Formats: sequence, C-alpha cells, structure tokens
Amino acid sequence: MGILTEREKEIIRMLKRGMSAKEIAGSLGTPVTSVSRSITSIRRKAQDIEEDLSFMREIGFLSLEGGQLKFITPDRDPKALSKRQ
Repeated sequence: MGILTEREKEIIRMLKRGMSAKEIAGSLGTPVTSVSRSITSIRRKAQDIEEDLSFMREIGFLSLEGGQLKFITPDRDPKALSKRQ
C-alpha cells in the first residue's frame, strides 16, 4: 500500500472541485496521460486501503463508528504497541 504523493493529493482536490482530467492537465502543465496515470494510482491505493481496513475489521483490530476509525482495545493500537517494543 502506498501513500498518496503531493501531486496525487493535488489532483484529488481538483477532482473534488469538479475539474476534468483535461482541465487538470492544463492547470498543472502536464499531459492528460500523466493525470490519467495518477488517477489510476489513486484508485489502486484507495482499493488497497479499503482491503486493509476490511481485513482489520474482520480480525477485530478496529471498528468504524460514525465515519471514524476506532481501535477496539488500547492494547491493539499500533501506536501503543510500537511504543512498548
């Protein structure tokens, strides 16, 4: 799973404003194919995140409540676990 690059975040913001790939490319001064590749990468990363979250819910690691991630117990919180080691 990759983390979104700054360019990908910028493209997401532009998509959210309703811009097309062609408009984004013009605004960024890059080819439309570059923007299309970035959108594909964003979708792939989002799918990876969705699969990872689904897995963690299945094993009882976290829950989604009111659109927020909540760790089931503090001893399963990755930040807490990493501090113990």
